[in-house]
Formats: sequence, structure tokens, C-alpha cells
Amino acid sequence: MHKIYDSNNRPICLNFTITCKGSKKFRIWAEELNQQNSKYADREISVDGSRTIYFNLPATPEKLFIGCKNVSNLNDNDFQITIIETPLQSYEIYLDAEATEFLEIATKFAQTCGYTNPSPNGTFFKPKNSKFCIKYFPVIKDYASGRIIGTPARIGHNTGIIEVAKAKFDRYTIPMRIAILLHEFSHKYRNPKIGLAISNEIGADINALYIYLGTGWSKIDAICVFAKVFLKAQSNENIKRIRKLQDYIERFEKQEFAKKIG
Repeated sequence: MHKIYDSNNRPICLNFTITCKGSKKFRIWAEELNQQNSKYADREISVDGSRTIYFNLPATPEKLFIGCKNVSNLNDNDFQITIIETPLQSYEIYLDAEATEFLEIATKFAQTCGYTNPSPNGTFFKPKNSKFCIKYFPVIKDYASGRIIGTPARIGHNTGIIEVAKAKFDRYTIPMRIAILLHEFSHKYRNPKIGLAISNEIGADINALYIYLGTGWSKIDAICVFAKVFLKAQSNENIKRIRKLQDYIERFEKQEFAKKIG
């Protein structure tokens, strides 16, 4: 089952209610119509009779393709899905001009990079008159050895250039990409403002989440993408980082760091 939704580049929250007979497992997703690697959300959920889930989308394309299928029986059409649009929930966070500008650039890049092919030597994404620069590669390589590095992105501590790997980003939703980009931005441009070293990972995690959650993006995508990155190397430090992120998200939702708008 699929639907085309006129999102018209608006910040929105879409409430999906799936109704079926008995217990089934569904995959439901939203992507830009007719564009590859452009998912705004992608969930797999269990439904017993009826269940409602929410897609929080601070940024959208002109049109969204909404897909829903029974993951155990692709020929199953014996279910219904209804969509209700509600205002997006956001928070009273403080963003200076620097963070506001980068968030706009990161969002635009995240929305379009999935159907953009970078050159082997990297393609620059740098808006006119902006100090921020993203260099888009098929994969990220170590400069000394030439070997492929597994990281989805990294930032030059001196240059401020963020390098991004298409091979990794193609697998991520738009909000996952934004979370990663905000993490890299926070290393150089947020950590020093609160007295942390540029290299401080937990500081970059928390600074990124403050912006990401505060503008209304889903916590699910943030948790998923950080887990994908951290848990490939299950060190004690990475497990500690995941726990700190989960704790921060819980406290953020309790409005300890910013009040809800509306």
C-alpha cells in the first residue's frame, strides 16, 4: 500500500494509524517522491489490531511517498492506514547565528545528497559567502595509507571542512544524516564555546542532540544512527556514550534543557 502526500516543504508531524486483523509486523516509511536514498523515516513495528506512530519532520520535500507493507507477507492488502497531520512539536532552544546557518546547510545537504554522485576526489558543497564546507566523497580514506575508513563523516579540526562518505550516508535517513552532521559541527564550533576540547566526543554528542531534538527531529533516528556508529566497536567508552545519549534524551523530553513550544 502506498500514498502520495503533499508535504510542500513544510515542517509537519504525520500520525499514521495502521489497522489490521490479528497481529502483524509492518514496515512503514516516507521518502521523497521519485528520488532514491531519500527516506525521511523508516520504521518496522508490530501491530495487534491497531497502532498509531508518529513521523516528526521539521523539513520535507514537495511530495512524500508513503509506503506500508506487511514484512512477512508482501501480498497482504488486508489492512488500512490513515494519516493525520498535526503541528510539529519543537522546543525553545537557543541557536546563535552560526548554528542556525549550519543547520540550514546541513538540512539541505542531507535532503539531496542521496541522489547526488560525488567525484572520487570529493565534491564540495559550500553555499556562497558561507564559511561552512562539506566535502562529499564516495568513501572516506586515510590520507597517509589510502585505506578506506569506516566513519560516515569527520571534521578537520583546523580547516572546519566536514568530509562525508556517500557509501555510509546512502543507508541513513535524512534525520540520521542531520544528527551526524551536527555532531561533526559541534566538535569545532560548539565544544570550545563551553570549554571543551574540540576532540571531546561526548560534548559533541550532547551539543548535537540539543539542536537536533530542539528543532523537532525524531529521537529514534538519532539513537539508531549513533548506535550504528558506536557499537561497531563495542568499547567501554562507546557503550558509555550510548548510555549518556539515552539519559540526555530522556531528560530533554522531560524539558530539563528546553521548554516545549505550544
